[in-house]
Amino acid sequence: MKQWLLIILAMGALIMGYRQLIMEKFLGWFVTYDAIRVTAAPVNNALNPHVVRGRGQLQAVEVVDVFSPVAGQLSKVQLKAGDKVAKGQTLATVRSRELLQRVEKIAAALEAATADLRQKESRLAEAEKALGRAHELYSRDLIPGRDLKEAEAARDTARAQQALTHAQVAEQQAALEQTRYLLSVSKLVAPLNGVVTRILAQSGAYVQTSMPVFSVGAIEPLKLIIEISERDLDFIREGTTARIRADALPDRVFEGRVTLLQSKLEKTQRVVAEVELSNRDRLLVPGMNVEVILVQKNGQ
Repeated sequence: MKQWLLIILAMGALIMGYRQLIMEKFLGWFVTYDAIRVTAAPVNNALNPHVVRGRGQLQAVEVVDVFSPVAGQLSKVQLKAGDKVAKGQTLATVRSRELLQRVEKIAAALEAATADLRQKESRLAEAEKALGRAHELYSRDLIPGRDLKEAEAARDTARAQQALTHAQVAEQQAALEQTRYLLSVSKLVAPLNGVVTRILAQSGAYVQTSMPVFSVGAIEPLKLIIEISERDLDFIREGTTARIRADALPDRVFEGRVTLLQSKLEKTQRVVAEVELSNRDRLLVPGMNVEVILVQKNGQ
């Protein structure tokens, strides 16, 4: 009984396999399969921009120092770093005790020289009158020629003394005017429109002639300096576009460009990048903290 059962199962398996084979051949007459070819394409890195981020502080490209024109005590300084100033604006004044004393001394010398000049002019006038009388008397043969020559010599001496004193008075007047002028220009004024970047002396300090007291930076254009990795030099170069956003103006984006790339002196793998930007709208000022994004596509 078991043998017959096994024979029946084997026969059924053969019939089912043969039927499947017949169906595959039959369908193969009507159905074709297209092969799909897959190839690997290289990634175009030029389409992926290389981005470098950094933070820095805005600086003025042009900075001018303001020097004290005279030695003296600095007046009260009411400015602070970051304050805007206009060209010609008074930043501070210098009270020079030395100049004040010089003015007093020169004024006294001028007064004495002026008094002496009046005396010399009076003597000259008398000598000229005496010479006139001598000429008249000599023409009437009332005095000898020697007396006439003495009168002429006296007149010449008085004239020379008057001229010398007159020159001394003029010299003292010029010195007084010059000293008073120095007092009048003992003001420290802004050389350009910009902002105060440094204050090197405080109120009441004694400053020497030609000593720098202030630094004023122009507000157009501006620059900032950031550090980047040496690996970024394959993508970032001079002329690379920079987008700058100031912390104080988060809704505004300013455009600039990399103007300088320079390796640091220390043995590091860092590079200094200088970015310059326009500030025509005068919205930015030196000292502002900003974020900068450098964007350069590969291969550019």
